[in-house]
Amino acid sequence: MKFTNLILGVLLCCIVMSNNEIYAQPSSKSTEPSDTLPKQDTITVKKEAKQGETMKFAADTLDAPVTYSAKDSIIYDVTNGKVFLYGGAKIEQNDIALRANRLIFDQNAKIVDAQGSTDSTGQLIGRPVFTDKTQEFRANQLTYNFESKKGKISELVTKEGEGFLRGEKVKKNEHDELFAKNAYYTTCNLEHPHFKIKVNKVKVIPNKLIVSGPAHLVIQDVPTPLILPFGIFPIQKGQTSGIVLPTYGFSPNQGYYLRGGGYYFGFSDYFDLALTGDIFTNGSWRTEAGIRYAKRYKFDGRFSVNYGHLQVGDPLVRGSGITKNFQVEWRHAQDGKARPNSNFSSNVTFGTSTFNREFEATNPDVLTNTLTSSISYGQRFPGTPFSLNISARHNQQLNTNIVRLTLPDLTLTMARQFPFKRKVSIGGQKWYERIGINSALSSRAELSIADSLLFTKEAIDEIQHGIQHTANLSTDLNLFKYIKVNPSIRYTGVGYFETTRKQWIGDTTYTETDTIAPHVSTISRGGFKAGAEFSSSVSMSTRFFGIFNFKKGRLKALRHEITPSLSFNYRPDFSKSGWNYYQEITDASGNVITDPSLRSEIGSDTLYSVFSNGIYGGPSSSEQASISFSLNNVLQAKIHSSKDTTESKEKKIKLLDRLRIGSSYNFAAERRKLAPFQFSAGTNIFNKLNFDISGTLDPYAIDANGVALDDFEWDVNRRLLRLRSMNLNFNTTLKSTDFGGKKKQPNLRNRLSRARGSEQEREEVRRNPDAFMDFNLPWNLRFDYTLRLNRTRSEGENVNTVTQTINFGGDFSLTPKWKVSYNSGYDFTNKEFARTTINIYRDLHCWEMSFFISPFGQFKRYEYTLRVKSSVLQDLKLTRKRYWRDL
Repeated sequence: MKFTNLILGVLLCCIVMSNNEIYAQPSSKSTEPSDTLPKQDTITVKKEAKQGETMKFAADTLDAPVTYSAKDSIIYDVTNGKVFLYGGAKIEQNDIALRANRLIFDQNAKIVDAQGSTDSTGQLIGRPVFTDKTQEFRANQLTYNFESKKGKISELVTKEGEGFLRGEKVKKNEHDELFAKNAYYTTCNLEHPHFKIKVNKVKVIPNKLIVSGPAHLVIQDVPTPLILPFGIFPIQKGQTSGIVLPTYGFSPNQGYYLRGGGYYFGFSDYFDLALTGDIFTNGSWRTEAGIRYAKRYKFDGRFSVNYGHLQVGDPLVRGSGITKNFQVEWRHAQDGKARPNSNFSSNVTFGTSTFNREFEATNPDVLTNTLTSSISYGQRFPGTPFSLNISARHNQQLNTNIVRLTLPDLTLTMARQFPFKRKVSIGGQKWYERIGINSALSSRAELSIADSLLFTKEAIDEIQHGIQHTANLSTDLNLFKYIKVNPSIRYTGVGYFETTRKQWIGDTTYTETDTIAPHVSTISRGGFKAGAEFSSSVSMSTRFFGIFNFKKGRLKALRHEITPSLSFNYRPDFSKSGWNYYQEITDASGNVITDPSLRSEIGSDTLYSVFSNGIYGGPSSSEQASISFSLNNVLQAKIHSSKDTTESKEKKIKLLDRLRIGSSYNFAAERRKLAPFQFSAGTNIFNKLNFDISGTLDPYAIDANGVALDDFEWDVNRRLLRLRSMNLNFNTTLKSTDFGGKKKQPNLRNRLSRARGSEQEREEVRRNPDAFMDFNLPWNLRFDYTLRLNRTRSEGENVNTVTQTINFGGDFSLTPKWKVSYNSGYDFTNKEFARTTINIYRDLHCWEMSFFISPFGQFKRYEYTLRVKSSVLQDLKLTRKRYWRDL
């Protein structure tokens, strides 16, 4: 027997040496402890210290060869058909890989046993790591059968979805399902987790779910009274349908409630549906259907419908009632690369005026007084100068309940064309080649009505519609090389299917409920009518520069730039009878009112435009022959960048971004030909503080009651101009990095690729980065101060209307784990604070805590939330909140 074993060993040695992979020698002694090897003839194979060298042996009954290697040594037990691998050992078969510090492979039984070893400090190293397709297990000891695909695992650690499963004793079957005893599940990635859900028995179905028996929550090794009869943890990747668990609580005004519960339908990776709702014990309820859809590099969007009944007061008490509320939202965005020549987008929000405030909306929504919507489609026609845009708009005033709809609004635009430009330019471009023309044709329908009448016949009768065509012919020239001249001619045409007539009703009319005094009646007349107006202008501008140099000090030079501009404008008077756009108010017989006393009784100009109710308006009623002028100034400084003036480094600083004043003079006006002067100035101090001031200076005086006079201010009060209004604004944004703090890390969007959380959560951060806290900025501060002044006279006294507001906000990090954000303001005129909010956030590694409070104002609110970060355990949270209705 020994002779036979020796012959086999020599043959194996020859085979191995011929492959030039390893060297072998017979040995009756082992470098490993004697109790780890069979006391029979063996062959010790020691590998070179080269990475990637392997030995391949195909088992006769296995469906694929088994490949194994080791960094230290490989020992073959030829008699028992076993292979012992030491130091960085690895065995592979197809998609299966097993790594450990010690591996024993039984070729006859097709079983491998893996375990780690202890180092000189007693620490366990080289623990077994088993990889099977997308699964990875870590354990203290592992046994696996390559033929049956079954295994036993001791002290298992495996990552399932966003969490980790740890089990004391685990079995694996041929379907890759795991059965563990004395196990726990956690989403904390620490070796000693902050929390865990402990179970006696658990089953893991790969990439689907984890099912357990009775489970209880343990936090920091302290058992909690939270015990569940069973546990189901979904770990399937992609969209998964399932029940959405509601949150529960108590509202003093609405009673006990369940909120946000329902069912989620994960139809595919491109489309899902969530049906959720709220229910309160006082009778209030709300339902929501939300659809999300997306296709990468194509489009994405969301559509939701909310409807609910809010019980106002006790239903058993007289005077109580039910308020019906609804809101519809639709967001759609198209990727710019999907269809380069067309684009479709929507941003729709409409509903009842009380929805945001009655159904506990988010912080910004409760302050919203206007709901706006827009849907637009744009199409460019390649190879042509034309483009088409079709849109629909919605504007809803929540305070007045007035809805304004624009549906549709169609515009066909022709980009600027140069009809006189030569195809081949010889000898330079001629002046007439720069003459260009652009045009636009638009049509729209509008409706403005109370929201309660929106879906009635009256709304159809109130719809207004019209057509407008504009064209502009212009060019640019250089006069004396330094003066830019821009002449232009503009044409505007309108067309309506309905015009306006006004008639004086001189009799008093009595009805059962009202008495109608004499008045001007507006009558709509059917039939298409077109109108047109045209105007021309010539503008000129140039620039002057002045530089003053300094020989000493850090200030090297001052540069002053002056930009004067002058323009001439002319537009005829289209109210003259020859145009037939304006008419006089008539009496009941259709005669023009000429009686001076009756015209005085009417109390207004009897001349009116037949297009006065048109959505585009009509031709102008007064002649304009004006000259407009303005003067703008820019002041810059050039300084040495260091105190050492011998260095050549210089930098430019803007001392004054702009200082502009302008006005106009209309030669054709009958009175007050000189228009008020408009001035504005602005600068950026230290590249941090923005300063802006603007206002209006009137050259004409006013009487004791604030009525404008035809007399100049100089003639009455010996002043050139009178201050009529002024706006002043300071604003700044400061960050810790501006004062030598830690350099800013890559922005929030760029860090999302390595952030934790689901893809939906990361996408939400991408779309709304301002709604999330960025812990890489230690602090930042936003500050804004606004002063508005309007001055007039009343009863001989100057009356100043002053509005002063200050708004501020920002956030700061108390520690790397604490973040505080705040927003507030103060109205000095009304002596009250603006809506103030404070948000405190604490990063608890695998948990997070947030506290939001709005301590005073109309919409007081606070909310405290402690929850697990992982979306798998999103329902494991503690919430306490109160809204303005409950306080």
